[in-house]
Formats: sequence, structure tokens, C-alpha cells
Amino acid sequence: MNDTAPDHFSHRLELRLDHLPAKTSDRIALNILYPGILFGTLLFLLGSYEFFNGLAYSGQTAFGGFMTEAQLEEVTTLINPTIFDLVLMVLGLGIVIALILSYIRYKKIWFDGKTIEIVYRPAWGDKIFCREKLTGYKGVRFRVEFFQFGIVNKNRYIIELLHDDPAKIVPLYISTKDKDIRKIWEYYAKKLKMPAVMSTDEGEVYRSIEDLNKPLLKMAAEGLIKDDFNPDSPLPKTIACARKKDKIVVKGRKIVWDAFNWLFIFCGSGLLIFAAANYSRIAARLSQKPALILMGILGVLVIAAIWILLRKDKLVIKADKIVHVHKFMLFSRKHDEIGKKEIEEIDVTLNPVSGRYFVSLISDRKNIIFGKKLPIEDLRWVKKFLIHEIISAR
Repeated sequence: MNDTAPDHFSHRLELRLDHLPAKTSDRIALNILYPGILFGTLLFLLGSYEFFNGLAYSGQTAFGGFMTEAQLEEVTTLINPTIFDLVLMVLGLGIVIALILSYIRYKKIWFDGKTIEIVYRPAWGDKIFCREKLTGYKGVRFRVEFFQFGIVNKNRYIIELLHDDPAKIVPLYISTKDKDIRKIWEYYAKKLKMPAVMSTDEGEVYRSIEDLNKPLLKMAAEGLIKDDFNPDSPLPKTIACARKKDKIVVKGRKIVWDAFNWLFIFCGSGLLIFAAANYSRIAARLSQKPALILMGILGVLVIAAIWILLRKDKLVIKADKIVHVHKFMLFSRKHDEIGKKEIEEIDVTLNPVSGRYFVSLISDRKNIIFGKKLPIEDLRWVKKFLIHEIISAR
């Protein structure tokens, strides 16, 4: 599939078309910028304090009265405090610089009803000006991106004007909340009198404004959607499907972790081990009680992060609705649900950031995402199975 997904900077953006001309700005939010700069600065200052103070003490006085020379040598050999301090300094400075560069870059967008004007300011270099007629655009595309917010994966819902040139793709609406996202998508398609577009595993799928608001069951009755699921097809290896008395449960068989998950666990665990190995040094500077509290907080954060990473998703298909459940090690929690009569779209869609696909269940009010890291062929099976269960039960 030809991916034409540009990098938008905002997590909240809206180009209102009720009053023209309209304008908006695509830029990193200050509520993300300021806390990030503060966190990076604190890391840099902490690393600097420990680094220069450690040089003054030569690694000896901070442990005096707590450890023997043999123990001190063993700890220093295990993890060199100077290297760790330098890592904190580089990490903190890197966070600050990256956020400042992110704020420097922006896109400003103007629309007068017929023409789109874009001013793009990169982190380096001159501003880039772009002007394009509305007739040069292909449609209004809806897509979902996953982004990392600390240790948590979040979704970013994007509605944009699609163009063959990625530099001319214009964000119309961006949010981290899926409330009324289908209605908002319909709003822009109707206002601009353009078809709605989704990027799926089969390429760009176009839908007319008239069909965009039809429930899946109605489209099936009109022959716009077909049930081509084969009940004799083998169950994918990554999918578990259990039929019970009043429901069907579909879930991934195992947890799939990516490089970021492993990196976070490695760094978090390494930091905890370092703090434990240097407990005497920390206690000498903070006193014993604050040192224990600091290590306890760090331990809780690492355990909580691992707990979140162990989460599995499942879909519970009931007589009149589909329930999305987050399953943890010791309990399950309902995340969301959509009535079968409300579902207007089930498709395998692309996250252009990671290059991975997932199954989307979309209604006017909600959007359920399942199988973020599963193989594309298995997701296609899930899509066909869900459509079959909804259509056959009508």
C-alpha cells in the first residue's frame, strides 16, 4: 500500500468550517511542552549535581561509614556512578532540545472555501509556502495513530484532507478522544462535499457521503457489504475464539511486545538495580527514610509499567452488542462497548507511524480498536468473523 501519511504535530486541532475564511495552527501543545522541559531540566540538573559532587568526593566520602572498601569496589565495578550521571545529563538535555525543536516547527493553515494555503516552518531552514485548490484533493480521510505517552500507548484520531502529495495533506481535526469521531468525519465530508476515505489493508477505500452514515446492517441489506466469512476456515494461530452460552469471546493468544516495551523494562529495572546497589550513597545524602521512599516509588512505577504492558485485549460478542475488555493478570475491565445496530464500519486499518494494522469498529459515537500488534492475515480473519456474526444474527 502506498502510504501518504504526513507528520502532524498537534494532539488537539480543529479547523471549523462554519465561518469562512477559517484558519488553524498545527503545533505541539504547551501542556506537553512545559512539563517535558521541566522533567528534562530536572534530569539534567540531577545528573550534573551527582556528577560534580561525585568528582569532589572521588566516590569515597559518600559511602564513608556505610560500606567497606571491598564492598565499595564491588558496587563501583557493577555500575559506574559517573557513567550513570552522564547518562542522566545527556538524556535530560536531549529531552529539552527535542521539545524546543518540536515547538519551533509548525504548520499554519488557511481555507477560504476554495483554496487551501499552508505555511510550514521546519525546525531548521526557511519557511515553506504551499497553495492548492480544494478540487485538487481526493477526499476526507479518517485514520488512527498510536503514540507513546510515557509508559502508556494512546490513540490519536486524525481527520485530514487527502492529497497525492503528502506535503499538501491538511489536518482538519485531531484529538486523543474518540467521542463523536464518526459524526465529526461526516461533518467535514458534508461541508466540503467530498467522499470519505479510509486507509485499509486493501488500500484507500472511498465512501460517498450518503453511505457514510448507514449502519453496517443496512449496508448489508442493500448489498453494499457481503458476508464472505468461511466457517470452515482454520482459526489463526494468534487468535483464541471461545463460544459460550450467551456470548463469543475473541482475543489474542499471547502478549506481543515491541522494542519500546523491552527498552522501558530494561531501563526501569536497570535504574532500580542501580538505586539498590547505591542505596548507602543515596541514604548518606538524603537520609535513610527519603531514600527508602524514593526506591519504593521507583519500584512501584516499574511494577505498574510491567502490569500495564501485560494487558491483553478481547472482544466479547453478545446478542446486541460488542464489548471491548482490557484483561490484566488478575482481573478484567470493560473498556467500551458498541451496539451491533450502531456499527457503521469494520475494517483492517493502518497505523502509518508503526506500519502495523489493527481492526477498527466504528460508530457515530465511538471507535473500538483491536489487535494492534497481530499479523495482518489474522486481523482479516477477525474482520470477516465480526461482520459474519453481526449480519447472520440480524
